[in-house]
Amino acid sequence: MKLLPPFLYVFFWLCIVPGPTAFAQEPTTSTDSAETLTLFEALHRVFEMNPELIASELEIQAASARMLQAGVRPNPELSAEIQNLPAIGSSELFRTTEATVSLSQRLETGGKRDLRVEAARRDEDVAGRHLDLAKTELEARTRQAFFEVLANQERLRNSRELTRLARQSHSIVVDRVAAGKASPVEQTRSIVALAAAQLEEEKQAKEWAASKDRLAALWGGDSRDFTNAEGQFQIPPVPPAPQVCMESSPDLLLSSAIVESRHAELALEQAMRKPDLILTAGYRRSNPEMYNAWVAGISIPLPFFDKRRGAIAEARVRVERASIEKSAVARILRARVAQARHDYDMAALESTSLLKTALPAAAEVLTAAEEGYRLGKFEYLSVIDSQRTYAELQRKFIEAVASGLKAAVEMERFAGCELDSFRQKGNP
Repeated sequence: MKLLPPFLYVFFWLCIVPGPTAFAQEPTTSTDSAETLTLFEALHRVFEMNPELIASELEIQAASARMLQAGVRPNPELSAEIQNLPAIGSSELFRTTEATVSLSQRLETGGKRDLRVEAARRDEDVAGRHLDLAKTELEARTRQAFFEVLANQERLRNSRELTRLARQSHSIVVDRVAAGKASPVEQTRSIVALAAAQLEEEKQAKEWAASKDRLAALWGGDSRDFTNAEGQFQIPPVPPAPQVCMESSPDLLLSSAIVESRHAELALEQAMRKPDLILTAGYRRSNPEMYNAWVAGISIPLPFFDKRRGAIAEARVRVERASIEKSAVARILRARVAQARHDYDMAALESTSLLKTALPAAAEVLTAAEEGYRLGKFEYLSVIDSQRTYAELQRKFIEAVASGLKAAVEMERFAGCELDSFRQKGNP
């Protein structure tokens, strides 16, 4: 195969490889709060501006209003009755009539009012547990989104480092080709390797910008709200047995509150079987005899037909359903915590092995390959293979740390444990 002159390869490289300005700006390392975003600041923005929490808080206010209404006694009733009305057109309209004015009051029996208040209070507890769950879920989503931004920043830094290595290797190849110590084919290979590295860098820059948008969307913003995320990109320690604190999981607490609410509804329906008393007191005036009299009465509904059997049966079914759903939630949480614990252990093992053994060795091999190629001891394929191995190990390390962070957040979310390493001073 006939080879082209070396200057044509250089011209080809300058034409197809974009310059540094074609890629996203490197994540800044400034500590200025206007440019960087910490986990605490992200949580603060989300908890202040997220509409989901506002809706849950309004539901608590509605439940409080229902409890206030549940404690109100029945209103009294005022009634008026006229008897012995004459025929139409008679001149003795009011001479033979009797008029009665009475006041009636319904008296609730069986403790219905207290049970109604208790049922409303249980509903308020359920609304509060829904708010706690919404906060926990939103906090977990914020942490995941923040750590994803950190991971993409590390991926972008790694891609830029690999681009730097590829550009450095290409410079060495150009010098060796110009000195007649290497074939122009190696220069072509270095151009291809550099173009591939820069393409991967551009791809990671777009992924980083997209993750910033996803994080900012939680408080209704976009990626322009901050320049980059600032935090420790490392796997945090977790409790040795996170299952022990599952009783404090917001999901289980919500399920328990729903069970208590259903029991309160059942007790209220059972009390509704007892009829209420209606007491009546009034004043009667009779025109023919011109006498006045006090009247009194009592009314008791007879529960012959409506004994609320259907409503009580429905309430019992709802209690049973809530209990079964609570057991199902507990099983699902245990499974998710166990899976998260497994993912965490695997990620921690892989990241530790890569950081202590594989990555240092790969870095030494890469340095030796580049130096050996400069001195003419190795072929350029050895340099490319060393760069590829080093890049793959770097990506594996970043993915392992990202997986460990995700698993730690899931353990905190589903087990209800608070990881000390996640807690920062002033955390909302």
